[in-house]
Amino acid sequence: LGSFLNVLSLRYDPDRTIFRNKSLLGRSHCPGCHTQLRWYELIPLVSFFVQWGRCRSCKARLSAQYPLVEILTGVLVAAIPIRLSALYIYELRMTESTAWFLLITGIYVLMALTLVFLSAVDARLKLIPNQSNVLIGVMGVLGIATALFFNLPDTSFLAHYGLLFGFQDHLVLRHLVGALFGIGFFGAIVLFSRGRGMGIGDVKLAGVLGLFFGWPDVALISFIAFILGSIFGILVLIRGTKTMKSAVPFGPFIAVAAIAVFFWGEVFMRWYFTLFP
Repeated sequence: LGSFLNVLSLRYDPDRTIFRNKSLLGRSHCPGCHTQLRWYELIPLVSFFVQWGRCRSCKARLSAQYPLVEILTGVLVAAIPIRLSALYIYELRMTESTAWFLLITGIYVLMALTLVFLSAVDARLKLIPNQSNVLIGVMGVLGIATALFFNLPDTSFLAHYGLLFGFQDHLVLRHLVGALFGIGFFGAIVLFSRGRGMGIGDVKLAGVLGLFFGWPDVALISFIAFILGSIFGILVLIRGTKTMKSAVPFGPFIAVAAIAVFFWGEVFMRWYFTLFP
């Protein structure tokens, strides 16, 4: 899956659809010398490290994106079901059928892999594909529908801390408020900065993640994303690789923040409140 995401992201053309023949078909080749790669040069992770991150033919250095995306994808696909099984442990014990759990897991895995894909594209092209935002939005609607159909709890990933922010007793309303917050908050930044501080793709991403995660999770996602973006900005300024006027893709920070809230939202909130006993 990680290798497939690399293919899609590196072959993505903004003027074409994501799943087009040129992206899905055709043998892989070295981006430097264009030599067609053999099967043993395409084994995820193994081939990259055995070849010391270089092409066997021209010895050109290969992008670190290859192993990074493959490792991240593998970890997410393995860890998401574990996280969800802990979240729905009571429902799993009380019901004989696990079809609902497989459906929920598939929704979250597809959402996470879409975040990996759009982060890779945004880092390369400084844009977020509309199709990826639409897919996350569709997954959000499916998640809401699944919770309603199977009568599943739709609790915040902030656990009981989510009760402090309201709307926890209204499933659909909680997610709609989340979407409105994401669009409104990031949209205001675009409006007041006249497009210099944020791209419209980031607004769309925040909106669909707000629909997917709901309120107040999207607020914490936004908060963490800006912290990560600030840290990254300070580091690149110190290194001199960027200036204050340089454009930095923000999609990856939103994506990392969303994954962080999914796994450790309650942990972040608990740590925060320990600062104010």
